Amino acid sequence: MKNINKILVLLLLILLSGCNPEDICLSNQHALRANFFSMKDKNRVSVPNTTIFGLGMPNDSIYKDETVTAMFLPLRFDSDTTSFVFHIQALRDTIHIVHSKKLSFISRNCGFTFDFKLDTVLFTGIFIDSISIKIPNIRYNENFDNVEIYLFD
Repeated sequence: MKNINKILVLLLLILLSGCNPEDICLSNQHALRANFFSMKDKNRVSVPNTTIFGLGMPNDSIYKDETVTAMFLPLRFDSDTTSFVFHIQALRDTIHIVHSKKLSFISRNCGFTFDFKLDTVLFTGIFIDSISIKIPNIRYNENFDNVEIYLFD
């Protein structure tokens, strides 16, 4: 029994030593990261009962009836504008993100992805007071707050 355990541990070590960071491909790393803020005191806020969906995207909703503070919003590969509809309680606001994209090589195992550069963010202004682009570049495997969304109080 001891020999079997030693053999299993040895096999596990061999398998793990063969992995390298390039073998781990991350999903959804082309998403813009945004946060909600209060316009009055400029603090982050969590917004309950929030639904967010992308216009012209295959998935129905990105967030559905969730409490949201930080969010990841996937950008479109087939267009230079990505639009999202935000439902908060009975209100609806729409944002349009104008961006450029560039094909970028990740690794032999993971292939290619797009890097994005945010240009402009337009919105309808129902409950959104303003939107600030903090870090316009969105690259694979980076986790920065790109956009701050300020809500009316």
